Amino acid sequence: MAARLNKVVMGSELAHALGAVLSGPDLPISMVCALDAARAGSLVFAKRVQDTVPAGVTLLVPMDQPAAAESGLIAVANPRMAFAKALQWMSKHIGFARPAEPPVIHPSARVGQHCVFGNGVQIGPDCVIGNHVTLGDSTVIGARSVIKSCAVVGEDGFGFERDESGLPVRLIHLGGVRIGEDAEVGCFTTVCRGTLADTIIEDHAKVDDHVHVAHNVRIRRAAMVIACAELSGGVDVGEMAWVGPNATVIQQIKIGANATVGIGANVLKHVADGAVVAGNPAKPLVPKAAA
Repeated sequence: MAARLNKVVMGSELAHALGAVLSGPDLPISMVCALDAARAGSLVFAKRVQDTVPAGVTLLVPMDQPAAAESGLIAVANPRMAFAKALQWMSKHIGFARPAEPPVIHPSARVGQHCVFGNGVQIGPDCVIGNHVTLGDSTVIGARSVIKSCAVVGEDGFGFERDESGLPVRLIHLGGVRIGEDAEVGCFTTVCRGTLADTIIEDHAKVDDHVHVAHNVRIRRAAMVIACAELSGGVDVGEMAWVGPNATVIQQIKIGANATVGIGANVLKHVADGAVVAGNPAKPLVPKAAA
């Protein structure tokens, strides 16, 4: 998924704004993307130049990277930091295309009191939205799903990079949240919008009360995440998996299909399909051999 700019900016102009030097072709930039979604006209950041980057992409890369004939390279000390600054500069001087259309709520949906819905929100048939629910821009909720009272879905996640002086700089979040059909989000639960792509809760997934779902998380079909659990950025919870109360899953971890994460577990490594893990740090539980 890409976030589009209101108008095109050239790579050389962005490099100048960042106090950096452009090498390779001076390409037009019309969108920002994650590296795995890069396409012509996009700005991405990378720890190294990869042969798989499509032609026409402008990359923020570390110093001393080799030139790529079909890509524009902006060499910086910290590509993620430069990306954060680039997003802020673009937001201020150019602007990103934001949804302008008002919320669309299916007539059969039931909506509680004192709710706040942003632009581009879509609420499907027979949904139930509790009281004091906040749905940020571009939040899409499928048929028959339930968002319980005081949930906050679609606000910015916690994304920062420290600058040269050690101060945190916010990474602007440009993605949305997509919730499938027959899903549930509990009371006082937060589901953060994605940075560039969407945060996704698939069909039949159930998220309990007081859960934190960070940016770019994907909770797959019929998975369950129980009270007070925390899923850090980019976590992928497999189909039919179960994440227990007060469990913490560090960023970019994959929880396999039908896996079980025990109560209070701190998950620092990927969890295989069907595995059961528990403890701090979480480790697989090995069944005892039959007598």
